[in-house]
Amino acid sequence: MNGVIMKRCILHYDMDAFYASIEQRDNPKLKGKAIAVGRGVITTASYEARKYGVRSAMPSVTAKKLCPELILLPVRIDYYKKLGKKIQDLIQSLTYKCEFISSDEGYVDITEYMKKYTPESFIEKFKNSLYKHTRLTCSVGLGYNKLSAKLASDANKPNGYFIISSREEFHNYVKDKSVSIIPGIGRKSLEPLNNMGINTVNDIFNLTKNNLIDMFGTNKGVRIFELVRGIDDSEVDYISERQSYGQEETYSRTVDDIETVHDTLLHQINKLTEKLRLDNIYIKTVTLKARYSDFSTITRSKTLNEYTRNSDIIYTTALTLLSDLAKKDSFRLIGVHLSHIAKRNYVQLSFKDLFK
Repeated sequence: MNGVIMKRCILHYDMDAFYASIEQRDNPKLKGKAIAVGRGVITTASYEARKYGVRSAMPSVTAKKLCPELILLPVRIDYYKKLGKKIQDLIQSLTYKCEFISSDEGYVDITEYMKKYTPESFIEKFKNSLYKHTRLTCSVGLGYNKLSAKLASDANKPNGYFIISSREEFHNYVKDKSVSIIPGIGRKSLEPLNNMGINTVNDIFNLTKNNLIDMFGTNKGVRIFELVRGIDDSEVDYISERQSYGQEETYSRTVDDIETVHDTLLHQINKLTEKLRLDNIYIKTVTLKARYSDFSTITRSKTLNEYTRNSDIIYTTALTLLSDLAKKDSFRLIGVHLSHIAKRNYVQLSFKDLFK
């Protein structure tokens, strides 16, 4: 990093061969083998398969020709999405400044953490934490904006990281690479550029803004002129404050024992209040959700007089809402949602909260 201090510090993470890695994790016999997820068309290929040229969106017949020993597995999309949501929840427990591109990729604005960590130490903690909770690896890029972070995450795959801390470092990193790495330069744009002898980022870097406007039109031309210079002021597209925090559990069979429901609520609320503390958030509205064996669903809410994140207060409120329900058996689902949220700086704390 050469001691450069970034005004903004953006992290881009990309789970390594996500679907294939999940299958290898779940079935140790597949570890180290060339596998691909997808029967007709390849969705994800393991790194062992990629060595043979197997790629996403490739017909499986073609993939088999390239790698005869390739093991093809069915897509378990709901399972992958569930794991992706777990990863997103882990990251959101760190900060709400997240932009998730897909279940296995996203941006995180970690500028505030640079007061406490070096970029290298933060990345190590980030990667280790994800691995500890999922036993899956990810590649990480850290940059001074989203563009530099995204390109940096491709530098040391799999399970590596790379840092681009300035426009000078950006230029040194991209100058000899294909122009196709620049967002907005797809197949249609690539062919005419190559025909003109423009193959590398450095080639297009040497064109004037007017050259690019003539080639691509005003908006795209100006955008490409900026991107090849590492200029990207786009923000991490997060919702500045989450609208709510929630936990739900669907029972495998109907539950008639109210104590079981109480235990479920207590467990959910303990998890939620832990997350509130991590995010430095307080709430004012508690909502209880119940679904019965006939699949009818009822919700009840109560807004408190003061903001809180005290688990006892929230649990007592949830039990009050539960007692108000006309039907108190045959539960198939129980859940609690916390909303009407605010940061600590903007709330008047209740007496109990001061002693947490």
